[in-house]
Amino acid sequence: MNRTQINKIRMYSATNMVLTNHSVVVSDFPELQEAHNELQGSLGVIDENRQVQETDTTGLTVEKTVIRQRVNKLILQFSAALLAYATINKNNELKAKATYKNSDLIHAADPILYDIGFLLLNLARPLQNEIQRFSLNPQDFADLEQNLNLFKQSIPQKRVATGTSKVSTKNIDLMFKSIDELLKERIDILMLHYQFSNPDFYNEYKSARSIVGYTGGGKGGTSTEEPPK
Repeated sequence: MNRTQINKIRMYSATNMVLTNHSVVVSDFPELQEAHNELQGSLGVIDENRQVQETDTTGLTVEKTVIRQRVNKLILQFSAALLAYATINKNNELKAKATYKNSDLIHAADPILYDIGFLLLNLARPLQNEIQRFSLNPQDFADLEQNLNLFKQSIPQKRVATGTSKVSTKNIDLMFKSIDELLKERIDILMLHYQFSNPDFYNEYKSARSIVGYTGGGKGGTSTEEPPK
């Protein structure tokens, strides 16, 4: 995903979290609950498509350096084993999906590195018995999954967009447009009355709907993207 989409997915996820945290209130408003369900479904589609789209975005955070180093090492280990298996079996599709260099990982944004790790883990699991001879034992599988989960928890505000990809850019673009329309044309409007009946909920929602700019270097600003007043 590009930088604008990373900013938006953070906003979508934060908005979804607010609605989920206030599910009791939302459940009393069937039309809003239906719209929230659509939002969650669309976010799931984006996650799935990101599994086949490759992104090169920087975003290294100092406090996550140690975990990142462990994740990087394990990803390269899994990549090497999968590439060996793919080469021997002449599986070019697997070879393309499993090809990652250290330079790819060093410059990957936090959500992208997380997605790469789980992509390789999921590629390797069905082949676990076959690829053990390429210096990959069951403990390595457990270590990669554990470190990926630790890495996810270390990402600020847990705004993790799961999945990497190499082909589904068009589908992702369409889904972003769909979510933008859903938010602006339905959810924003359905939320308006809460500024009077439940201002705390409304203000949380309004805050989540703002986009915090991501530059890859830790600096950012807030855009004008927010629900109508």
